[in-house]
Amino acid sequence: MTPRRAAIAEGWPIFVTAVVVGIAFGLTARQAGLSIVEASATSLIVFAGAAQFVMVDLLRTATPAPLIVLAVLLLNARHLLMATAIRPVVAAASPIGRLGLAYLLTDETFAMAIGWFRRGHRDLSYYTVFGTLLWCFWNAGTLLGAAFGAGVEDPQRWGIDFAITAVFVAIVAIGVRHRSDVAVALTAALVAAALRLVGASAVAVVVAGALAPLVAFAIREQHR
Repeated sequence: MTPRRAAIAEGWPIFVTAVVVGIAFGLTARQAGLSIVEASATSLIVFAGAAQFVMVDLLRTATPAPLIVLAVLLLNARHLLMATAIRPVVAAASPIGRLGLAYLLTDETFAMAIGWFRRGHRDLSYYTVFGTLLWCFWNAGTLLGAAFGAGVEDPQRWGIDFAITAVFVAIVAIGVRHRSDVAVALTAALVAAALRLVGASAVAVVVAGALAPLVAFAIREQHR
């Protein structure tokens, strides 16, 4: 199977989920007062689901713009860790190509691509195809939600807010190959859950994402 076909065959469940969660975001954005164009522009420009939901929630509570920008930057800081992890592979691309790959970098794209690279592949077509299709489905979902969902009162009652969580659980389950992978995943999950319980949701992902590699490094050192 070619890398392009593998990206589609392995990624289609995530693409479906991207549409569902994109619709949820479009609904949320409209209920926060954004127009259809503004909601769609957010997905086109930012293209970071978690950050977009946080941004819309802060807009709804009339949070000052500098604080919104800071929260989004902190939440997306984890992309620096993801970019570092895949740098050995993407370094072969041209500067313009690396900018395009950076734009497509999301949690889902990173998780699927790093799994592909860990299988010994070094081509970037899998990453590119998966990231591009994810972008298309996410933006399509956002447009659908923004255009037709303004009258829906509570989209969370249907459980679609849990769809993205289910996707990440599935990705982690597929990617676990060693005991160290289990330890890293559990550490990240427990830290993120604890921070969310104490009201620090905005930094939960960043802190968990920073601690997990340290756990992986410590385990690796112990086995040397």
